[in-house]
Amino acid sequence: DQLTYGGGTTVCIIDSGYDHGHPDLPAGANVTGTAGGSSGPWDEDGFGHGTHVAGTIAALSNTEGVYGVLPGGNADLHIVRVFNNSGGFSYASGLVAALSDCENDGGAKVINMSLGGSFKSRTEQRAFNDAESRGILSIAAAGNDGNSRHSYPASYSSVVSVAAVDEFEN
Repeated sequence: DQLTYGGGTTVCIIDSGYDHGHPDLPAGANVTGTAGGSSGPWDEDGFGHGTHVAGTIAALSNTEGVYGVLPGGNADLHIVRVFNNSGGFSYASGLVAALSDCENDGGAKVINMSLGGSFKSRTEQRAFNDAESRGILSIAAAGNDGNSRHSYPASYSSVVSVAAVDEFEN
């Protein structure tokens, strides 16, 4: 509650979808998505991970659960689904297509990816480098394994890598 946000910047979430029925998330006109793809509709989330990520960003200021960093329906979200209902993920080409959907369909200038893998791809790297040159801020998870291995897309120089530490600073 120490920051104000005037809106106008769309955050694209590349993940497992968005549960429109979740009581802690905005369901209004400020949430859009890209239809199609083999993973399922963007506005359904049988896995729950994308809805969780959306809540971290935009959970409403209500009595339900968490409080998002841009609460109260202030976030403009665009959802691109790449995970299926079991959390299965597509190939590098799917992530590159999702990046394109974020920018072209959603008009996003910020892209959030709470995903990653141990294999890098020149195709992905080139796409994220190109996006950065167009003013797109891409943010990805560094991984959940508690080690120093590289995770992609977070380890590309054009992507901001986000990690956390535990109470022992590990």
